Amino acid sequence: MTSSSTTRDAAARPVAPHLPLPPARVAGVALASGLGLVAWLTGRKPLHAVGRTWSADLRIDAPRPGLGVPLLHDRGVHACTVRVSRAVGTPTGWWDIGGLALRLPGAGARGRPADLLFATTGTGRLTRHLLRPVRRAAGRSLTTLLPTRAGAHTLALLVRPVDDEPEPQEFELAVAVDRGGWDVVGLLQLRQERFDAAMRFDPIVDELDGTTAPAWVVAVREPAYRWSRRLSRLTHHSGGREPATPEQIMPEPTMPEPPRAAAG
Repeated sequence: MTSSSTTRDAAARPVAPHLPLPPARVAGVALASGLGLVAWLTGRKPLHAVGRTWSADLRIDAPRPGLGVPLLHDRGVHACTVRVSRAVGTPTGWWDIGGLALRLPGAGARGRPADLLFATTGTGRLTRHLLRPVRRAAGRSLTTLLPTRAGAHTLALLVRPVDDEPEPQEFELAVAVDRGGWDVVGLLQLRQERFDAAMRFDPIVDELDGTTAPAWVVAVREPAYRWSRRLSRLTHHSGGREPATPEQIMPEPTMPEPPRAAAG
């Protein structure tokens, strides 16, 4: 093939358009890049780096079978793992965003574990989607913050301490359907504290069976969790040392695939 024919062939191929990234995807990539930079500078996870972990039981007392979520279909007790942490890692008693991560073995799709992440927020129809600084990580209500779907319904989950103890050991589990009020469905009980291993929770990969996050939620969250998975692999292969450069851990923005030209 001659150079002139190569040039003609290249000119005949359609040029991929510069498609704009959806705003949610841009926000997700920006968030992940910022977290990656913080991790590189500090040598640790940028959020919830230090916490406390417990073996726990989740007891479902008031099932909601109509939602199509197997976890909520029947009464029962489910062994699980709970981690309580502070987002920024401020000293105890300082203002911070509280977090509670819940891992339920076998509650995800195809027998995988299910990860649920809760953060301190308000509890109203709007404020349940707004972060709320607190002095005690799990001393107030925590919600799943971003909405998910269960069949034709929107679904939000909440855990709130049963008492006002400095370190609560029991939490009500409640659900809100279609932005309605909270209905208590069960009780989360912390049992025995464990060594706070470097667990990484990922509600995008390990989604609760019967629920599906809206596309815009995935677009915001997925780059950050993809970065977290990459960081975990790099840390493991480097014998526990953090990656040496931010380029290794920061996600690369991806462009949507352009439409293929029809064969002429």
